[in-house]
Amino acid sequence: MASESDMNAMVSTLVSLFAHTVAPDATTRTHAEQGLKQAETHDGVCQAMMRIVMGQEADAGVKKSAAIYFKNRVLKGWRDAESVLAETVLVGPMDRIFIKAHIVNAIIAVQQDLSVFFISALERVLQKDYKNWPEFLPSVIALLDPKNPPATIYGGLNALHALTKSLWHANDPLPQFNDIIATSFGGLHAIAVTLCPESSPEAAAMLRMIVKIYLKSMSRELPPALQQSSSLVPWGTLFVNIIEKDLSFVNEKFPNEEEREKQQWWKVKKWAFRCLHMYLMRYCGRREEKEYAEFAGVFIQHFAPGIATAYLNQVNKCIQGAWTTRHVRQQLSTFLADCVKYKATWAVMKPHVGPLLTQYVFPQLCFSNEDAQLWEEDGVEYVQRKMGDYSYEERVNPVEAAEYLLHAMVSKRFSQVFQDVMLFIMQVLQSTQDATANEAAARKKSGAIRMIIGISDLVMDEKKSPVHNQMEVFFAQHIFPEFKSPFGYMRAQSYEALLMFDGLNFSEEHQKIIFESVLAGIQDSELPVKVWAAQTISLIIEYKAIAEAMKPFVPNLMQTLLALTSEIDMDTLTTGMENLAAYFPHELAPFAVQLCTQMRDSFVSIVRDLSAAGEDDFEKTLSPLETAAGILKAICSLISAVENAPVILVELDTLLAPVIIEVFKNDFSDLVTECLDVIDTLVSCTKTVSALDWQVWAELYGAFNRDVIIFVEDIIGSVDNYIRFGRNYILANPSIGLEMVEMVKKILTPENQEIEDDDRSYGCMIAESLMLNLRGHIDPFIPTFVALALNFLKQEQDLQNILKVHLLEMIINCLYHSPLATLQYLEQSNATSTFFYLWFKELESFSRVHDKKLSILALTAVLSLPVGTIPSLQGHVGTLLQNLMKLFQEYPGALETRNEYLKQIQRDDDDEDEDENDQTASEEIKEVDGDASDDDDDYSKFLSQHKGGDYDYNDFVDMGLEEDPYFETPLDTVDPYIEFARFLKQCPPDHVLMTSLNVEQQSFLQTVVATAETNQRKLEEEAIAAAQKQLQQ
Repeated sequence: MASESDMNAMVSTLVSLFAHTVAPDATTRTHAEQGLKQAETHDGVCQAMMRIVMGQEADAGVKKSAAIYFKNRVLKGWRDAESVLAETVLVGPMDRIFIKAHIVNAIIAVQQDLSVFFISALERVLQKDYKNWPEFLPSVIALLDPKNPPATIYGGLNALHALTKSLWHANDPLPQFNDIIATSFGGLHAIAVTLCPESSPEAAAMLRMIVKIYLKSMSRELPPALQQSSSLVPWGTLFVNIIEKDLSFVNEKFPNEEEREKQQWWKVKKWAFRCLHMYLMRYCGRREEKEYAEFAGVFIQHFAPGIATAYLNQVNKCIQGAWTTRHVRQQLSTFLADCVKYKATWAVMKPHVGPLLTQYVFPQLCFSNEDAQLWEEDGVEYVQRKMGDYSYEERVNPVEAAEYLLHAMVSKRFSQVFQDVMLFIMQVLQSTQDATANEAAARKKSGAIRMIIGISDLVMDEKKSPVHNQMEVFFAQHIFPEFKSPFGYMRAQSYEALLMFDGLNFSEEHQKIIFESVLAGIQDSELPVKVWAAQTISLIIEYKAIAEAMKPFVPNLMQTLLALTSEIDMDTLTTGMENLAAYFPHELAPFAVQLCTQMRDSFVSIVRDLSAAGEDDFEKTLSPLETAAGILKAICSLISAVENAPVILVELDTLLAPVIIEVFKNDFSDLVTECLDVIDTLVSCTKTVSALDWQVWAELYGAFNRDVIIFVEDIIGSVDNYIRFGRNYILANPSIGLEMVEMVKKILTPENQEIEDDDRSYGCMIAESLMLNLRGHIDPFIPTFVALALNFLKQEQDLQNILKVHLLEMIINCLYHSPLATLQYLEQSNATSTFFYLWFKELESFSRVHDKKLSILALTAVLSLPVGTIPSLQGHVGTLLQNLMKLFQEYPGALETRNEYLKQIQRDDDDEDEDENDQTASEEIKEVDGDASDDDDDYSKFLSQHKGGDYDYNDFVDMGLEEDPYFETPLDTVDPYIEFARFLKQCPPDHVLMTSLNVEQQSFLQTVVATAETNQRKLEEEAIAAAQKQLQQ
């Protein structure tokens, strides 16, 4: 242990170093940073930094620097010794003892701007070491004694909150949460009840922390203690009292609305709302109803109606003009929307539907002053905010929540609400005839159109909606005039309405108006109008008259979309670029290189910005990553558009491959899939792998070995393409083949925990591709492949069925490729009988055409060997033949099933729409005032069913492997009947197969030979016809 004098000396040294880290001279700063790095190696440095922050001697800047450095030191160094890299410096034992003894008191003692760093460090300590700190919870509970000073209680609340946050990441936190609830929640509730009537910011901060502790304790699971009425009643009452608390005193003190949003009392309300919504959303919803069925029943019947009443009271205050935060408005709408489907809560809401729709939802959907300010000041931000797609936790959007409430009421209570909503919308539209000249009228009209946009799917429901066939007239009267509105937001909204009613069949006259309006919109002077107009391109392409008229404009449209994509930094328009390339390949071909160059430059610019931001900054990187991925998808479509122009494809390869190489070099794991799609598209179109593409392979292989490739599934298609189309290059450069074999070994090494079990099948697929495409050149690796598969099959009872089939097929491929070498290795491993037993036992799982064909060919290869070659197979020829017959018998059925599946996936969407309408129509009967069905659940069930035929594809997917219509192998051109018939012709008369057949087996073999002869004649006829056609050309 360091002496007091040594500690004082360390404190003095650190104070000087921290002061010098902000010195103007770069050399001084560098020396100071190096000194701090060296100080990390001393056990006691954390204690010294805590003394600096808690002491009186250092200035504020040094204290903050010390607090930040302390936090970072704990985050990096508080780990288990066996789980760290060699260069990591662990927090020493003396520091660990000191931190545990003093950190909570430090949180209490220092100012809040410094305590946050200690709290963050405490979370880390608890996350890693709570099990070794039994005195922590009792000591914190002691701080919560009401007799203690407020600062002490607040420090204890912070410490308890840090504990709940740290436990949230634990594997099984329920026992610890049960302990916390049992020992502290009674006291917490008592404190909260005394704080609720207060008005000081300090009281609000303490109450906010209590509510956050409660929320964190119920976020992973709902502990049994919190499900009891004895807990629900007091805590639920507290939360309702919080949301009903009059905060006019806060609003009066802070006239500025942005400042109000930041005040503690409003934050307390936000967290209370979230607790109440968590009960309903998380634990009464369909996904949790089995586990929490009893709780859900009690809560929905006896608690939710009262809470809904409190929410409606708050809505009424909003209607009367009371100000509330955006968070609160969002929570009000989302909770009430989730109440619509329950009979008990709908009974409370039903009398208030009129005011909810017309006085609460509608005003929020009108174009607001806030919208107008953002539109004028930052069009890009306006577009990003309105079109952005962020998670519920990250976004505060009360307008979207109001739309959600509208849609929930109309969809789940259609017969009671739809007509009233449509009547109100029409009344507003009729009262705003002067919307093209009067902005007040225009804003009201924007709200009405926003309402009908929000329920567009319900309006267009042919089975339920009485107005679906009137919508073209509606557009002509109320939407088309807004294309020329003097107000930009109305022009933009008219294009949005087009997007949301994409199922409308407009007349050619109206199509002409739409096309001309879209062309005008793309050239609009205001950015948001341009973006919404551009977004309609994917929609209007579907209209034949528009598609024909669009052809001369396609290159300019593509450039416009690309420019707008770069400007708004979102992937919103990349689908339009993909569709343009897919629909108009001939029009774009002459401009392919130019457009691809522009796309490449945009992509490179985004990637550079991402490099500067750092991949850890999720909020800053999410949207640019999506945009970059979207650009790459559009590039793929553009490549496909010129697949018959080899010269252009070479130019595109030269443009794009270097960029892909840089992506892999810089380890952009989030763009791996899309980058490989570009290379795959180039390789598939050219049917060759260029020298540049092989440079991409080198970087791909390097990224794979650096574990940048998170999911092996992302690369399997590319590896297969490299093998298929780069066969000659691989044979001339054996090192490439070795790298691919190493990939297989890494994926199929059980000790490699970085590979998920679901991904191990892809190792088998790579091995299969190597054996089928490099047939005759993989012999040295056959023992390796067999050994890898056997290693897993030893524990076959623990394997997922699909992985088991792939592992067996890996050995079956080896048999087909090198039957003698494979059987010899199986013999050496004493695994011959085991392998054949497993293979034949799992034969039902070999459901694909490919599986059955491969098995037939492998068994044929085994039977073609001299009988005496493999002793353990002697006497089992009958078993081999029996299973071979079974495979031949099932092969036609597999072909038929695959063909039926191909028909199903090509079925028109109209059939699905009809089925969906039938489904929704049946729900109409159930609705009335009872519990409404959960549309999301019904829809997902519908999607899982393939109606309209005798086959349900899910029936045979579950049996084995899934048929993939795009799965191609060299076996596609191999006829198993012809191959087996060829073997029979070459089979010597004294072969055991020929001497041991019974009558049934002889008859079967004759059928196979007859089928082979038929297939052979068909192939010859097709070859003659193809040759004649070629001569005619």
